[in-house]
Amino acid sequence: MRRILMLASGSVALAAAVACAASNDDDETLLAPENDAGQTTLPDAGSPAEVGSKEDVSVPTISYCSDAGWCATTLPDPDLDVVDIWPFEHRAFAIAESATIGTKVLEWSDESASWSFIDDNSQNTYGSGHYAGKIWAPNENEVYYAVAPSLIYHGTRATPTSPWTWVSSRLPYNGRDFGPEHDPGRPSYSDAPSHGPYPYSALGVWGTSAEDVYAWYANTIFHWKSEDGGAPGWVAEHVIDDPNNQGDAFFVFGASGSSSDDVWFGGGRGRYDATGTFACPMAVHKTPGGYRRHLDYTINPSDTYSHYNNSCTPKAGVLNLIFSAHFPGFGTITAPWRNGGWLTNIASARPGAAVAIMEREWVAYVGSEGAGVAILNSVGVRGATSASSGALLNSISIHGSDAWISGWGLVLKSENKPEAWAAGKGIFTPLDMEEQQVDGGATYSISTTVLNGAPLDRPLYQVRGTSNENLWAVGLRYALHKTTP
Repeated sequence: MRRILMLASGSVALAAAVACAASNDDDETLLAPENDAGQTTLPDAGSPAEVGSKEDVSVPTISYCSDAGWCATTLPDPDLDVVDIWPFEHRAFAIAESATIGTKVLEWSDESASWSFIDDNSQNTYGSGHYAGKIWAPNENEVYYAVAPSLIYHGTRATPTSPWTWVSSRLPYNGRDFGPEHDPGRPSYSDAPSHGPYPYSALGVWGTSAEDVYAWYANTIFHWKSEDGGAPGWVAEHVIDDPNNQGDAFFVFGASGSSSDDVWFGGGRGRYDATGTFACPMAVHKTPGGYRRHLDYTINPSDTYSHYNNSCTPKAGVLNLIFSAHFPGFGTITAPWRNGGWLTNIASARPGAAVAIMEREWVAYVGSEGAGVAILNSVGVRGATSASSGALLNSISIHGSDAWISGWGLVLKSENKPEAWAAGKGIFTPLDMEEQQVDGGATYSISTTVLNGAPLDRPLYQVRGTSNENLWAVGLRYALHKTTP
């Protein structure tokens, strides 16, 4: 067995994937893939009664569920890249992209055990619909979703058996024009010429209730509300800018919060050059006192090769990230973080605090306690895929005492431990914590997505659920559902 623990040395983060072979009897283990694992194609899943019902022992049994209970559901079209999902107890809404049929919105029903398209397909007309943003729903009969170029759709119905009615609004762009080659709603970033670039949608919608809904596009946060007694609409409530750095672009990638008085937005600033994009993380916190830029940097455009090393200069008046690296026998080193990356997926960790995926390998903690906290946490991932590129970690979701993290072909189940993350103690397996002498970090196990003996060598963009017995993990041509503890 080979294991490499993620650590940081100097100002450069060292990250590695871990390959570990194990038996199918251990539902906490992700099997190391074969070289052609990315070519594995699952046939359409049948009903639970059909799966494994063959009595002829000469016919191999096909399992559409992993040992951890992740079961592949059958999508209504094979060419769907499911990018986001919003679940309820017996239903779920998802948004997907397809090179053949455009952007589509889907609904899952436990009663029929199937997905169906629910959009009116107008999102695929007039040049729109070529990429998807976030999806969010306050209840089972109302749903919002975002789609390019900058459209927010709102769907309603009277009952789950009633037809949907859709209306859409186009959000204005309030940033600078960086040319047609740079879509303000779809920036890309790579930390090395051999990786990526990875596109991210700076377009989405989220709310705390049906009466408190936010949308974002590029550098602007919108709020659905009425002004001066008029009809409600998308009001530009907060525009992110920096007059001292006219060459910088700004992006919001996600939102989360514990209440209408505690809403976090994860994003970043970027600067384009001839060969790539410089990227620095940013977090904005909305409270009853208004919006506050909690985390920010200025860009140092010196590393034109990788657009990563020492690309972010601490900015006065706001917090900057720090990171801690523990070296057995030598102790812990804490230093400012100066390298590139954006906060691309965010979740509320507890009132006044949030956690976010940064640079595909870190979990950043931002909190309002005291004078404020902004710190990185290493994620010691045990498990690897044959993919040399692509996001290792994509999303994080909190459910009570547990945190779920999705990435390339894997789902991690971690303790929800904000007090440890506020100290930068990281997320590791119990064995790694013991061997590396890490005290007090959050522990995780792999919730295996191995289906029929084959690792899932493709990205899972979002994990989200209503409880540990109702979880979804969606990605490239997959929507996995977990209904077991």
